[in-house]
Amino acid sequence: MATVKEIIQGFCYRVNVPAPSAIVGVSSPTEQQYLSLFKFIGDNLRNRPYQWPQLKRGYTFNTQTGVRRYQLPGDFYRILESSQWDRSNNWPMRGPISDFHYNMREFAVVSLQTRKAFRILGPVNYLHNTAPYAQRSQGWFEIDPAGSNNTDELFMGYISGNWIQPRDWVTATVYPAGAIRSGNGYVYRTAAGGTSGATRPNWTTGSNTDGAVTWTVYTEEYPCAPSNTNLHDDDLCLFDDDLMIEGMRWAYYRAKKQEFEQERSDWEQMVKSAYARFNGPVRVSMSEEYGDYYDWPNIPAGGWSV
Repeated sequence: MATVKEIIQGFCYRVNVPAPSAIVGVSSPTEQQYLSLFKFIGDNLRNRPYQWPQLKRGYTFNTQTGVRRYQLPGDFYRILESSQWDRSNNWPMRGPISDFHYNMREFAVVSLQTRKAFRILGPVNYLHNTAPYAQRSQGWFEIDPAGSNNTDELFMGYISGNWIQPRDWVTATVYPAGAIRSGNGYVYRTAAGGTSGATRPNWTTGSNTDGAVTWTVYTEEYPCAPSNTNLHDDDLCLFDDDLMIEGMRWAYYRAKKQEFEQERSDWEQMVKSAYARFNGPVRVSMSEEYGDYYDWPNIPAGGWSV
């Protein structure tokens, strides 16, 4: 992975223009344009209907008695297909189901449905509050039937909207309140700040202390935007640097009213190749299949050889 600054400088070298020594927070129109192009291409890649492995996340939560709606993670972008499970009862959840089927399950006089189903409801922007973070998703993961207890554990796979990862944690460093850093594959935020210790944060949930700093696992929005005061030149881009550079190149030519069609066509092929390397060959059965919500493991005719 390359940093924001490394990618933008690489783009400058590619199009033969002077490379800036700093980008984020610089008010010059040139640096602002470069950062805008960088954001445009990153958002373009994220918005595609690809299941980018580097953006896959999992979210586990417990039901509450009589409650149907549960807040989505703060960095939620879209659902990860066929990855929602009722872990306590060892069943996949059905969905996302249509509004018609959801209402039929909820309002029908007689319902024989016992397995949980879900749909995504509500806006996809963020609700500002004070705890535990500055932002939370306004959207909801709505289930049917409603929770029957406070202990059932549900799992939701999703694609994160965060394609930028905060810069790495550093030992013996003074961090201000609200600082966000990465460590051992996770992202952490400190509410009060302090001086870090000698051991890199490595916990996966909740909060813990590192030196004089209390870090909390952060799963909220981390956008490439001026509203993100933690954004830094040394933050890491989760997409391949060559994809970002070549994407910025055709976007730059288009912004300058120059020919860009060939560069964009070449870039589109690069995107397909980059995504294809994460996926194995697809095997398709030509036989008649029974329709279901999920692709279940194939069982050989006659059963497994044992």
